Amino acid sequence: MDTEPYEGRFPLIWGAGSGPRVLGIIGRHCDGWWPAGTYSPEDYAEKLGAVRDAAEQAGRDPMAITPAIIWTCLIADDDAELAAILEAPLIRAYFVMQTPAALMRQFGFEHPLGDDWRGYQDITPEALPRERVLAMLNKVNIDSLLKIVPHGSSKQIARILMGYIEAGLRVFKILDYGSMAGLKFAARSAQKVLDAEDELMRLLG
Repeated sequence: MDTEPYEGRFPLIWGAGSGPRVLGIIGRHCDGWWPAGTYSPEDYAEKLGAVRDAAEQAGRDPMAITPAIIWTCLIADDDAELAAILEAPLIRAYFVMQTPAALMRQFGFEHPLGDDWRGYQDITPEALPRERVLAMLNKVNIDSLLKIVPHGSSKQIARILMGYIEAGLRVFKILDYGSMAGLKFAARSAQKVLDAEDELMRLLG
């Protein structure tokens, strides 16, 4: 809070979150928005709309707030590579633990950690002893991950992300979590992300 203004300007304030209360705070006070949990372009557009409505009600320019995303996906050249990535326990654990049970139910699946699992805020050592994690991994339904997690080739990932851009996204960071499946996947992860970004630039003209 003691930061001095640089060239007469204070640092921009960016807010992260996707719940109704946080979206209102971002609209009233922030310069940029990083969502925490948006699962389709339509969902992104709805939450961005809530941010902009709150900004307008506060007398701010709703278009002055920069919409962003840190977009977690799995980039695989083909179905065989995707299947190999999804076999990795770390991949399964990461996506299951960050996904709320309520969201999984929307897609027609039961959550391996129970109906009351809330996602990020429940990831604690107390809630996840080793035995519970191992039991969870045995219950993971791969189809549930494929419904929720964006996946495909670099070109397919770019086309999916285009939907978010059309919904208002302006700043993005693609995170290929396939790299967590092991060294042979990590070795090519950065190039896959670059390929997706190049394809996205091509689609944008």
